[in-house]
Amino acid sequence: MRAASLRLFIAVRPARSVLGATGLLGVFTAWFGMVEAPLPMSIDQGAPAVPIWRLLAMGAAVLPVLALHSSLVDLEVVQTRRLRAMGRRYLSGLGLGCAASYLGICALALDPSVVGIIARAWFAWFGLALMAGAALGWRLAWTMPSVVAVVLWYWGYGGDGRYRWWEFSARPHDDLPSLFLTAALLVLGLIAYWATPWRRRRWIFWRTGRPSRQR
Repeated sequence: MRAASLRLFIAVRPARSVLGATGLLGVFTAWFGMVEAPLPMSIDQGAPAVPIWRLLAMGAAVLPVLALHSSLVDLEVVQTRRLRAMGRRYLSGLGLGCAASYLGICALALDPSVVGIIARAWFAWFGLALMAGAALGWRLAWTMPSVVAVVLWYWGYGGDGRYRWWEFSARPHDDLPSLFLTAALLVLGLIAYWATPWRRRRWIFWRTGRPSRQR
């Protein structure tokens, strides 16, 4: 019964398309990721450009969160605990599958240090997408990563080949501040996904001692 329900849950979501698109992004990143694309930056130092893998890693991380959107979204507005549990299994399975396939393909052609940066950035973008999707709807999960990407790529470069401490998509793979920031973004994203409306109401009731008002 649970397996049949999970298959039905997946059937109304683009899981296969997302896995296929992630594989294509992985191939493109592996073969063309080191090609540099011109992007405007706050520091005028030569011809500003970034490797394409920095853009593609964000897209690969956002895809599994976008796949949470359902063609039956109007019927799923009121979610039961079983539906929510299936959503967690779907997100964890698809997210891990996309991460493994994307990073595995990248590892075939890119330097391990670059793959380490891509992996760190993937989890940070994934956390940001979860926050945006939980707040704005899963179809808009790309909004917060896109805004943060503009900030990182425009103001994150400090000149002379150095990046600011918060530029998690470009600093070395063993950079501790970027690692801590990535972990924080991922945890915040998971909390945002966990904090369903009924959980938030229960938390408000626990904090105030009275139920939240429904509008």
